[in-house]
Amino acid sequence: MSSEAACRPPAGTTYLSVGQDLFSVNEYVMSQYNHSLHVDINSTAEEEVDVGDSTHHLSVSSFVPSAFMVYSDLQTLRGLWAATDYGSGIQYADGLLDLFPSIDHSQTAVATTAGLQIGLWLNGTQGCYSICEGELDKQIQQLIAYLEHSRASKIFLRLGYEFDNPSFGYSDHPKLYILAFRKIVSDCRKGLSANAQARVMFVWHSWGAPMASAKLKLHSFYPGDAYVDWIGVSIFQQVLPWSPPWGGQISDVENVLEFAQEHNKPTMIAESTPFGGIELKQASKEAKENINATFDPWDRWYGQVIEIIKKYDVSMWCYINCDWESQPQWHNVGFGETRLSSNKEVMSKWHEQIMIGKSNRTFLHLGALDNCGSTILSTNSGEDSDEDWFTPDHFLSFILVPFIVASAAFFIPYYILGGRRRRDRSTKRERRPLLADINEKF
Repeated sequence: MSSEAACRPPAGTTYLSVGQDLFSVNEYVMSQYNHSLHVDINSTAEEEVDVGDSTHHLSVSSFVPSAFMVYSDLQTLRGLWAATDYGSGIQYADGLLDLFPSIDHSQTAVATTAGLQIGLWLNGTQGCYSICEGELDKQIQQLIAYLEHSRASKIFLRLGYEFDNPSFGYSDHPKLYILAFRKIVSDCRKGLSANAQARVMFVWHSWGAPMASAKLKLHSFYPGDAYVDWIGVSIFQQVLPWSPPWGGQISDVENVLEFAQEHNKPTMIAESTPFGGIELKQASKEAKENINATFDPWDRWYGQVIEIIKKYDVSMWCYINCDWESQPQWHNVGFGETRLSSNKEVMSKWHEQIMIGKSNRTFLHLGALDNCGSTILSTNSGEDSDEDWFTPDHFLSFILVPFIVASAAFFIPYYILGGRRRRDRSTKRERRPLLADINEKF
């Protein structure tokens, strides 16, 4: 899939995605709206406001990210069209789309809907074996049906997310993971309509930390360029100076992003949150001992992530806005409180650098995925932008229509005068059982 087909946004821009459960996403949007309203109130308190001036109008939709994060598993597909709770809050893809329904842009009158970033659990090597043996073909067909009919503008499907995380069970047989990934992608592309295929991106997501064995490398798990549309990486503790050996370093994250550059794939920070919490209340003893000697909460984590995004021109940032301690699955694991609204300083800097754009990076919100970021570069400003001088209407009028007319002028006489159509010379290869030649392929 080309960069354009994979929906890579323009250079210098990044889709913003937020997760990872229904009510955490709702809290994010509403708290951002609340904060921005208060900023607006304070900035206009002593001004005489023209009630007819729409530039002062703020709506909830201005704070809806370009995509929502959600999780499911291939065995049950819970959390897509019906709600479920794995112990990590309500997972409900359709519910997220209902939470902030499609809106109409006043200038184009075109409805837009947020995208979905779906983490699909494959259940380690055993699950991959079942996939390859065809035991989950029914579930794959159900997944295809969901992807086909989803209202999401784009869907980023992370198959077997964090495949190289030693605790996730894929490391003992990476070849099976590769075959399972390929089978799901192939089945989806075969079963989806052309329109649905254009909306679904397949994401290969590394955890960006040490693997189970020094013998394992990223390429040990790589399904191949033909099957991977995007490459993702997690950022939790890697940017912190006290990150433990198992937690990785910035160099581990950069290794994944450089691998993506070598393969010319758009990148996403597929999961991210400051491990230990914004205020490090759940951090390790060593972290707490060093807290006074480190940067403030923003510079300590968020600022470093933004610098990575700038350095590697990361195309999507997925932030987990969550009170992890309140969720049974994550209680006492160490993630802590990472809701932006829990810290006034972080909330203010997020507004300035992410919403307003003082980080010198444009973070794209609701509507950006409709045109892959090319015509909606910011939903936070009421000012006109010179970036919109070339629109889809210009393309239609000045490029596409003239091209069609010129092509017709050439090809119609060609066929009338006896030009021959090229014949399709493609042949179908006989398919062998998926696991029959696993040792021959690798």
